Amino acid sequence: MRNRRGFAARTQLAVARLGAVAISATCVALASGSTTHAAPADATTRYVAVQPCRLVDTRAGFGASTLDPLTFDVATRGSCNLPAGATALSVTLTAVQPAGRGFLTAWPSDQARPTTSNINFDTGQVRANGSIVMLDASGSFRVFTSVPASVVVDVVGAFVPAATARSGRFVATAPTRLLDTRVSGRVAGGSSVEVALPDGVPADAISLALNVTVTDSSTAGYVTAYPIGQAVPHTSILDLDGAGQTRAAGGIVPVSAGGAALFLSGGGNVVVDLLGYFTGPSAASGTEGLFTAIAPTRVLDTRDVSPLGTAVPIHPGGGLELATGHGGAVAFNITSVDGDPGFVTAFPAGTSQPPTSTINAIGGGDVVANFAMIQMSGRGLDLFSKAESHVLIDVQGWFSGPSASATLPPPRNVAPAGPVVSYSTCSTGGSVPLDQFNAVRAGARIAPLVMSPAGQQFACAYALQLARQSNGLTHSNETARDAAFGCTSGENIAYATGTSVQVILDLWFTSAPHLANIKNSMWRSVGFGFVTRVEPSGETMTWAAADFGAC
Repeated sequence: MRNRRGFAARTQLAVARLGAVAISATCVALASGSTTHAAPADATTRYVAVQPCRLVDTRAGFGASTLDPLTFDVATRGSCNLPAGATALSVTLTAVQPAGRGFLTAWPSDQARPTTSNINFDTGQVRANGSIVMLDASGSFRVFTSVPASVVVDVVGAFVPAATARSGRFVATAPTRLLDTRVSGRVAGGSSVEVALPDGVPADAISLALNVTVTDSSTAGYVTAYPIGQAVPHTSILDLDGAGQTRAAGGIVPVSAGGAALFLSGGGNVVVDLLGYFTGPSAASGTEGLFTAIAPTRVLDTRDVSPLGTAVPIHPGGGLELATGHGGAVAFNITSVDGDPGFVTAFPAGTSQPPTSTINAIGGGDVVANFAMIQMSGRGLDLFSKAESHVLIDVQGWFSGPSASATLPPPRNVAPAGPVVSYSTCSTGGSVPLDQFNAVRAGARIAPLVMSPAGQQFACAYALQLARQSNGLTHSNETARDAAFGCTSGENIAYATGTSVQVILDLWFTSAPHLANIKNSMWRSVGFGFVTRVEPSGETMTWAAADFGAC
């Protein structure tokens, strides 16, 4: 806990046995499960737009088969007038009122759950994001939420095998701003704003690839995209939880010759950026713009090893270049973690940065995800960040086609001048914490604890989370903690001025509920994490987690 005038000499702690209310933001998109490096599907595909349609709504109990409390399967064949033989779908995924902070992952049903994510959310929020979800051979995909949540899936199109095609090929464009109502006038709640087909887009184009941002929302509500001249469908592409919010969602939007309309149930300002379009039947037959879906694969995580180094964020006004090994365009999910208020823009490497945004972060520990389809250059993608942020990229597939010409040098990533906040490497405290815990348990004639490697990893990740947030104590998410151990779990957390592990241990030993947790005969294993936050002034605060497992 830091006040505006510096640090006070103080301590704080909290205890959890079988309950919890939050999950580590720094681990929010690193879902547990096996990483899937699936080979691209054998067939390239073309895109077929469908009338926007609600495919799943777990609140109403339709469209999904529950596999466990956090996972369900979606069999898409015969639903929403989807074309036969579809190998991937263009969808909006929405998490509704989750029980805690966490993430959602979608993937083909015949694959192991990957270490990727499509949406990140906090307790009670409604968060939506576009995605291209690969299907298995039976036309099914799965959805996992890291904490209990209702899920809605709306579909707007499908990808079907094609070696060549007229209609349904993606033509990437330079990111271009089509609409900004901050200039033209905000949109009233319960009304629509129209986006005409931009110059250069054929009148029979079937869909646009857009990034839609609502800023300064009037109230809670949602955004629905639909072709001009058609009725407003019972679907949504973006959700707002209240007034004054800024949220963005990328996706594929169906259009008519007149363009696309955006209905805002709650009102606000709208910013629309064009990323490309899908050809209509008047286009010449060709192979450029055909899509190859892959199982979602993480290709960048600046919290780990990246082109910037190890655990180096993108600094304010900085960027990085990501070599993709592909030409054409890439469909991906981008996530901002621990970002300060600002935005991140993705664009072809070695080209001029466009005046658009790919993802918007609000700071305060918020973890934000967005979908994008961006043309690459022969060097890959460049990222620019207005504010400091860690960035993750999960690739969902590739579009064939020309690459942009790279003529500019890679972006620089210069750390701000002057002292910055730093963090120690996570310490387990050596043998001292375990020895002292077991001495207390021996005095109560309770079996000793053993060290849990998985618990150790979880405790370290959460101690770092607490140190980074530095805004009080909230327990880690029970479901995520149980998953790390593979059994029921509990937790002690604390922080104290300085770097002493013993001060933290003494806090736990002299607090009745924490001592009871240490003595709990249910626990058989434990993991410790101690991370010290060092302020620019040199003052230090150590944050700690002791996580217990019943196995």
